Amino acid sequence: MKIIHLSYHIPRLVFTSPESWLKKLSATVGVFESMAKYAAIEAIYHIRFQGQIRRNNVTYHFPRFSRLELVFPIRFNWYIKKLKPDVIIVHGLIFPWQIIMLRMIMRGKIKIIEQHHAERPFHDLRQYIQRWADRYISAYLFCSLRQGQEWVERKQIRDARKIKEIMGTSSIFFPIEKEIAKSITRVSGEPVYLWVGSLNINKDPLVVAKAFLQFVKERPSAKLYMIYETAELLHELKELVAFNPTAIHLIGKVNNADLQHWYNSADFIVSSSHYEGSGVAVCEGLSCGCIPILTDIPSFRMMTDGGRIGFLYKVGNVFELLNCLKRSLELERNQMREFVLKQFEQKLSFEANAKSIMEVIYAL
Repeated sequence: MKIIHLSYHIPRLVFTSPESWLKKLSATVGVFESMAKYAAIEAIYHIRFQGQIRRNNVTYHFPRFSRLELVFPIRFNWYIKKLKPDVIIVHGLIFPWQIIMLRMIMRGKIKIIEQHHAERPFHDLRQYIQRWADRYISAYLFCSLRQGQEWVERKQIRDARKIKEIMGTSSIFFPIEKEIAKSITRVSGEPVYLWVGSLNINKDPLVVAKAFLQFVKERPSAKLYMIYETAELLHELKELVAFNPTAIHLIGKVNNADLQHWYNSADFIVSSSHYEGSGVAVCEGLSCGCIPILTDIPSFRMMTDGGRIGFLYKVGNVFELLNCLKRSLELERNQMREFVLKQFEQKLSFEANAKSIMEVIYAL
């Protein structure tokens, strides 16, 4: 069986090296490489490089079609057909027109699957094109069934049974000795809480800061470290942190490889997101044994087994988050950490993702 992963998207950032592109997508590429144990796996991407490479039993194609050729993908779809796939997994639910054209070319028993990447249902003309494309899609991969329900309610997915709950991505990080990690990050505090994300309204960092400032009045030894790339709410965040600059540490941007030590320095991973397609930072934290304190949104509910591990609180609710922080002090941390690592291995790891996707494919 040959399975091809592909997208009709050209990344905004310029990549001229396949190696640098695959490194950026390491959380996804790991799933492909695990799937290669069960089938022939190929993937197609569109960067400023033309050619193909083979790595860890996966063949990566870089045909370098233009943006216009991906909007009207006649040549690209013929390129796909020549590879003779049995299953095509299209990454992103924003290509209904391209999928309709793909089905017109790819006749026979071939199966088309779409994998969700945080997209929301269409509200313009594309919603009608999506309803048409839905006829040709055998299954949809969502991190959470509830996320897919949005599309069903908008009638852009007709049959909810097509929706399969699969994370679709994972983490390259792993547990190491906490003291070794702390010797590199210079993290201190008891316990240590970590927040990773963009400083925007959706990630809602101000909620975490407000709750934590109240929390440290009862637990002065606790520390919160905040890692971020974008800085939309940085001014407002600094104003809050000024009330207790020793409790909350604004770290800023950290190289991706260095996150291994930051996750392993923390006891808890905190998120305040209003919406996540999956939640890569949280997944990375879980892979290192961080106990989650997360908003009660569909993707996090799935990742925590319905809240069985860690804590869930209502989006934007400072009081509920404060209560979760207080309850975190009552945990038997070593035991919960073992539960977290077991959940990651069974549901969120590369191998778990690969097996789940293959089960969906075998059932079609």
